[in-house]
Amino acid sequence: MELKIYSPQDTGFIQKIDWNYDELKKEIAAAIESYANSVYTDDMIKKAKEDRAKLNKVSDALKKERTRIRKKLLEPDEQFGKEVQELTGMIQKAASNIDDQIKGYEERLREEKTAKVREFYEDNIHDIGKYLPFERVMQPRYALASTTMKSIKEEILALIQKVDEGLAVLNEVDSPYAGDMKKIFLETYDIGAAMAKRNQLEAEEQNRRIYQEEMARRKAEQEAQRKAAAESVMAAGRQENVQAAPAEPVKTEVPKMETVEEPVNVIDFRVYATREQLMKLKGFLKENGIRFEPVPKQ
Repeated sequence: MELKIYSPQDTGFIQKIDWNYDELKKEIAAAIESYANSVYTDDMIKKAKEDRAKLNKVSDALKKERTRIRKKLLEPDEQFGKEVQELTGMIQKAASNIDDQIKGYEERLREEKTAKVREFYEDNIHDIGKYLPFERVMQPRYALASTTMKSIKEEILALIQKVDEGLAVLNEVDSPYAGDMKKIFLETYDIGAAMAKRNQLEAEEQNRRIYQEEMARRKAEQEAQRKAAAESVMAAGRQENVQAAPAEPVKTEVPKMETVEEPVNVIDFRVYATREQLMKLKGFLKENGIRFEPVPKQ
Protein backbone atom coordinates (compact mmCIF):
# COMPACT_ATOMS: atom_id res chain seq x y z
CA MET A 1 0.00 0.00 0.00
CA GLU A 2 1.49 3.29 -1.11
CA LEU A 3 0.02 6.77 -1.35
CA LYS A 4 0.36 8.35 -4.78
CA ILE A 5 -0.55 11.95 -5.65
CA TYR A 6 -1.46 12.32 -9.33
CA SER A 7 -2.51 15.94 -9.32
CA PRO A 8 -1.04 18.30 -8.66
CA GLN A 9 2.57 17.18 -8.99
CA ASP A 10 5.28 19.00 -7.07
CA THR A 11 5.68 21.46 -9.90
CA GLY A 12 1.94 21.80 -10.27
CA PHE A 13 1.34 23.42 -6.90
CA ILE A 14 0.83 27.16 -7.09
CA GLN A 15 4.12 28.80 -6.24
CA LYS A 16 3.06 32.44 -6.21
CA ILE A 17 -0.09 34.54 -6.52
CA ASP A 18 0.36 37.11 -9.25
CA TRP A 19 -1.42 40.39 -8.74
CA ASN A 20 -0.87 44.14 -9.28
CA TYR A 21 1.14 44.53 -6.10
CA ASP A 22 3.69 47.04 -7.43
CA GLU A 23 1.01 49.13 -9.17
CA LEU A 24 -1.18 49.33 -6.10
CA LYS A 25 1.82 50.06 -3.90
CA LYS A 26 2.71 53.15 -5.95
CA GLU A 27 -0.89 54.41 -6.01
CA ILE A 28 -1.35 53.92 -2.28
CA ALA A 29 1.99 55.56 -1.52
CA ALA A 30 1.02 58.58 -3.55
CA ALA A 31 -2.46 58.75 -2.04
CA ILE A 32 -1.38 58.50 1.60
CA GLU A 33 1.53 60.90 1.26
CA SER A 34 -0.81 63.78 1.82
CA TYR A 35 -2.30 62.05 4.87
CA ALA A 36 0.94 61.12 6.58
CA ASN A 37 1.63 64.57 8.00
CA SER A 38 -1.91 65.97 7.89
CA VAL A 39 -3.01 68.23 10.74
CA TYR A 40 -6.75 68.63 11.28
CA THR A 41 -8.22 71.49 13.26
CA ASP A 42 -11.37 71.13 15.29
CA ASP A 43 -13.37 72.51 12.39
CA MET A 44 -11.94 69.80 10.11
CA ILE A 45 -12.94 66.75 12.19
CA LYS A 46 -15.66 65.80 9.69
CA LYS A 47 -13.06 65.81 6.91
CA ALA A 48 -10.69 63.75 9.07
CA LYS A 49 -13.34 61.09 9.60
CA GLU A 50 -14.02 60.92 5.86
CA ASP A 51 -10.32 60.48 5.09
CA ARG A 52 -10.00 57.77 7.73
CA ALA A 53 -12.99 55.95 6.24
CA LYS A 54 -11.43 56.01 2.77
CA LEU A 55 -8.17 54.51 4.02
CA ASN A 56 -9.96 51.82 6.05
CA LYS A 57 -12.10 50.90 3.03
CA VAL A 58 -9.03 50.22 0.91
CA SER A 59 -7.42 48.17 3.71
CA ASP A 60 -10.58 46.11 4.27
CA ALA A 61 -10.88 45.40 0.57
CA LEU A 62 -7.34 43.98 0.47
CA LYS A 63 -7.97 41.76 3.51
CA LYS A 64 -11.27 40.51 2.13
CA GLU A 65 -9.71 39.52 -1.16
CA ARG A 66 -6.89 37.68 0.61
CA THR A 67 -9.46 35.67 2.61
CA ARG A 68 -11.31 34.75 -0.59
CA ILE A 69 -8.13 33.56 -2.32
CA ARG A 70 -7.03 31.60 0.74
CA LYS A 71 -10.36 29.78 0.85
CA LYS A 72 -10.02 28.86 -2.84
CA LEU A 73 -6.53 27.53 -2.27
CA LEU A 74 -7.67 25.38 0.64
CA GLU A 75 -10.66 23.82 -1.12
CA PRO A 76 -8.61 20.92 -2.58
CA ASP A 77 -7.02 20.29 0.81
CA GLU A 78 -10.42 20.04 2.52
CA GLN A 79 -11.53 17.27 0.17
CA PHE A 80 -8.16 15.56 0.42
CA GLY A 81 -8.37 15.70 4.24
CA LYS A 82 -11.81 14.02 4.28
CA GLU A 83 -10.59 11.21 2.05
CA VAL A 84 -7.46 10.66 4.17
CA GLN A 85 -9.57 10.58 7.34
CA GLU A 86 -11.83 7.92 5.82
CA LEU A 87 -8.89 5.69 4.97
CA THR A 88 -7.13 6.13 8.31
CA GLY A 89 -10.40 5.21 10.04
CA MET A 90 -10.50 1.92 8.13
CA ILE A 91 -6.87 1.24 9.04
CA GLN A 92 -7.38 2.09 12.71
CA LYS A 93 -10.32 -0.30 12.98
CA ALA A 94 -8.15 -3.19 11.81
CA ALA A 95 -5.21 -2.08 13.98
CA SER A 96 -7.45 -1.91 17.07
CA ASN A 97 -8.54 -5.49 16.51
CA ILE A 98 -4.91 -6.59 16.39
CA ASP A 99 -4.01 -4.39 19.38
CA ASP A 100 -6.75 -6.02 21.50
CA GLN A 101 -5.38 -9.44 20.73
CA ILE A 102 -1.80 -8.39 21.54
CA LYS A 103 -2.91 -6.88 24.84
CA GLY A 104 -4.89 -10.02 25.66
CA TYR A 105 -1.84 -12.14 24.95
CA GLU A 106 0.42 -9.95 27.10
CA GLU A 107 -2.12 -10.02 29.94
CA ARG A 108 -2.20 -13.84 29.84
CA LEU A 109 1.60 -13.88 30.02
CA ARG A 110 1.53 -11.59 33.07
CA GLU A 111 -1.05 -13.81 34.76
CA GLU A 112 1.01 -16.95 34.04
CA LYS A 113 4.14 -15.24 35.33
CA THR A 114 2.34 -14.11 38.48
CA ALA A 115 1.07 -17.65 39.07
CA LYS A 116 4.65 -18.98 38.86
CA VAL A 117 5.85 -16.34 41.31
CA ARG A 118 3.02 -17.19 43.72
CA GLU A 119 3.87 -20.91 43.50
CA PHE A 120 7.50 -20.24 44.36
CA TYR A 121 6.43 -17.95 47.21
CA GLU A 122 4.12 -20.57 48.73
CA ASP A 123 6.82 -23.26 48.48
CA ASN A 124 9.28 -21.14 50.49
CA ILE A 125 7.31 -18.87 52.85
CA HIS A 126 6.87 -21.65 55.55
CA ASP A 127 5.22 -20.27 58.72
CA ILE A 128 5.74 -16.50 58.30
CA GLY A 129 3.09 -16.01 55.65
CA LYS A 130 0.97 -13.89 58.02
CA TYR A 131 3.92 -11.53 58.49
CA LEU A 132 4.99 -11.51 54.84
CA PRO A 133 1.87 -11.90 52.63
CA PHE A 134 2.20 -12.47 48.89
CA GLU A 135 0.82 -8.99 48.16
CA ARG A 136 3.84 -7.49 49.95
CA VAL A 137 6.23 -9.72 48.00
CA MET A 138 4.83 -9.39 44.48
CA GLN A 139 6.20 -6.46 42.51
CA PRO A 140 4.65 -5.18 39.22
CA ARG A 141 7.93 -5.75 37.39
CA TYR A 142 7.87 -9.45 38.32
CA ALA A 143 5.03 -9.96 35.82
CA LEU A 144 7.02 -8.44 32.94
CA ALA A 145 8.76 -10.70 30.45
CA SER A 146 11.95 -8.66 30.87
CA THR A 147 12.30 -9.76 34.52
CA THR A 148 13.77 -13.27 34.79
CA MET A 149 12.46 -15.88 37.23
CA LYS A 150 16.03 -16.36 38.46
CA SER A 151 16.27 -12.77 39.71
CA ILE A 152 12.74 -12.94 41.13
CA LYS A 153 13.51 -16.09 43.14
CA GLU A 154 16.71 -14.55 44.50
CA GLU A 155 14.85 -11.43 45.66
CA ILE A 156 12.03 -13.42 47.29
CA LEU A 157 14.43 -15.73 49.16
CA ALA A 158 16.44 -12.73 50.36
CA LEU A 159 13.30 -11.02 51.64
CA ILE A 160 12.08 -14.17 53.42
CA GLN A 161 15.48 -14.53 55.10
CA LYS A 162 15.45 -10.86 56.09
CA VAL A 163 12.03 -11.17 57.72
CA ASP A 164 12.99 -14.45 59.43
CA GLU A 165 16.09 -12.91 60.96
CA GLY A 166 14.28 -9.75 61.98
CA LEU A 167 11.51 -11.66 63.76
CA ALA A 168 14.11 -13.80 65.53
CA VAL A 169 15.86 -10.70 66.82
CA LEU A 170 12.62 -9.12 67.99
CA ASN A 171 11.53 -12.31 69.81
CA GLU A 172 14.69 -12.02 71.94
CA VAL A 173 14.20 -8.34 72.76
CA ASP A 174 13.35 -7.74 76.42
CA SER A 175 11.75 -4.33 76.26
CA PRO A 176 8.37 -2.81 77.13
CA TYR A 177 8.44 -1.44 73.59
CA ALA A 178 8.77 -4.81 71.85
CA GLY A 179 5.26 -4.48 70.43
CA ASP A 180 6.01 -1.07 68.94
CA MET A 181 9.25 -2.39 67.47
CA LYS A 182 7.50 -5.32 65.84
CA LYS A 183 4.85 -3.05 64.35
CA ILE A 184 7.51 -0.85 62.71
CA PHE A 185 9.40 -3.89 61.46
CA LEU A 186 6.33 -5.43 59.81
CA GLU A 187 5.61 -2.10 58.13
CA THR A 188 9.14 -1.69 56.74
CA TYR A 189 10.89 -5.07 57.11
CA ASP A 190 13.78 -2.99 58.42
CA ILE A 191 15.25 -4.13 61.75
CA GLY A 192 17.23 -0.90 61.94
CA ALA A 193 14.01 1.12 61.87
CA ALA A 194 12.61 -1.08 64.65
CA MET A 195 15.66 -0.48 66.84
CA ALA A 196 15.48 3.24 66.16
CA LYS A 197 11.84 3.18 67.33
CA ARG A 198 12.88 1.58 70.63
CA ASN A 199 15.60 4.19 71.14
CA GLN A 200 13.08 6.94 70.45
CA LEU A 201 10.52 5.59 72.92
CA GLU A 202 13.16 5.01 75.61
CA ALA A 203 14.46 8.57 75.18
CA GLU A 204 10.91 9.94 75.45
CA GLU A 205 10.29 7.90 78.62
CA GLN A 206 13.56 9.09 80.16
CA ASN A 207 12.72 12.71 79.41
CA ARG A 208 9.25 12.21 80.90
CA ARG A 209 10.73 10.65 84.07
CA ILE A 210 13.28 13.46 84.43
CA TYR A 211 10.50 16.02 84.09
CA GLN A 212 8.32 14.30 86.70
CA GLU A 213 11.25 14.05 89.14
CA GLU A 214 12.04 17.72 88.65
CA MET A 215 8.42 18.68 89.31
CA ALA A 216 8.38 16.54 92.48
CA ARG A 217 11.65 18.12 93.68
CA ARG A 218 10.32 21.64 93.15
CA LYS A 219 7.09 20.78 94.97
CA ALA A 220 9.04 19.34 97.92
CA GLU A 221 11.23 22.45 98.08
CA GLN A 222 8.21 24.74 98.07
CA GLU A 223 6.53 22.69 100.81
CA ALA A 224 9.70 22.77 102.95
CA GLN A 225 10.02 26.53 102.51
CA ARG A 226 6.38 27.00 103.47
CA LYS A 227 6.74 24.91 106.61
CA ALA A 228 9.97 26.69 107.58
CA ALA A 229 8.34 30.09 107.16
CA ALA A 230 5.32 29.07 109.20
CA GLU A 231 7.51 27.68 111.97
CA SER A 232 9.52 30.91 111.98
CA VAL A 233 6.37 32.96 112.49
CA MET A 234 5.13 30.70 115.29
CA ALA A 235 8.49 30.71 117.03
CA ALA A 236 8.62 34.50 116.91
CA GLY A 237 5.12 34.65 118.37
CA ARG A 238 6.04 32.41 121.30
CA GLN A 239 9.14 34.50 122.04
CA GLU A 240 7.13 37.74 122.08
CA ASN A 241 4.61 36.25 124.50
CA VAL A 242 7.37 35.31 126.95
CA GLN A 243 9.14 38.68 126.77
CA ALA A 244 5.96 40.71 127.11
CA ALA A 245 4.61 38.96 130.23
CA PRO A 246 2.75 41.75 132.24
CA ALA A 247 3.90 42.74 135.78
CA GLU A 248 1.60 42.33 138.79
CA PRO A 249 -0.85 45.18 138.62
CA VAL A 250 -1.43 47.37 141.74
CA LYS A 251 -4.71 46.40 143.21
CA THR A 252 -6.98 49.34 143.44
CA GLU A 253 -10.54 49.32 144.29
CA VAL A 254 -12.67 50.22 141.35
CA PRO A 255 -16.35 50.44 141.22
CA LYS A 256 -17.81 47.11 140.34
CA MET A 257 -19.40 47.22 136.91
CA GLU A 258 -21.20 44.46 135.10
CA THR A 259 -19.50 43.80 131.76
CA VAL A 260 -20.32 41.50 128.91
CA GLU A 261 -17.30 39.92 127.21
CA GLU A 262 -17.39 39.24 123.45
CA PRO A 263 -16.85 35.52 122.79
CA VAL A 264 -13.43 34.51 121.46
CA ASN A 265 -13.36 32.35 118.32
CA VAL A 266 -10.59 29.92 117.49
CA ILE A 267 -9.74 29.47 113.77
CA ASP A 268 -6.97 27.28 112.34
CA PHE A 269 -5.69 28.32 108.89
CA ARG A 270 -2.62 28.21 106.67
CA VAL A 271 -0.83 31.27 105.35
CA TYR A 272 1.25 31.34 102.13
CA ALA A 273 3.49 34.43 102.28
CA THR A 274 7.04 35.68 102.08
CA ARG A 275 9.05 36.23 105.26
CA GLU A 276 8.44 39.99 105.05
CA GLN A 277 4.69 39.41 104.66
CA LEU A 278 4.72 37.02 107.62
CA MET A 279 6.42 39.62 109.84
CA LYS A 280 3.80 42.19 108.86
CA LEU A 281 1.05 39.69 109.62
CA LYS A 282 2.57 39.04 113.06
CA GLY A 283 2.69 42.78 113.75
CA PHE A 284 -0.96 43.17 112.72
CA LEU A 285 -2.03 40.35 115.05
CA LYS A 286 -0.12 41.84 117.97
CA GLU A 287 -1.40 45.36 117.38
CA ASN A 288 -4.96 44.10 117.47
CA GLY A 289 -4.48 41.91 120.51
CA ILE A 290 -5.09 38.70 118.61
CA ARG A 291 -3.40 35.74 120.23
CA PHE A 292 -1.79 33.18 117.92
CA GLU A 293 0.03 29.91 118.46
CA PRO A 294 1.06 26.80 116.48
CA VAL A 295 -1.76 24.62 115.22
CA PRO A 296 -2.04 21.55 117.49
CA LYS A 297 -0.96 18.36 115.72
CA GLN A 298 -3.79 15.88 115.30
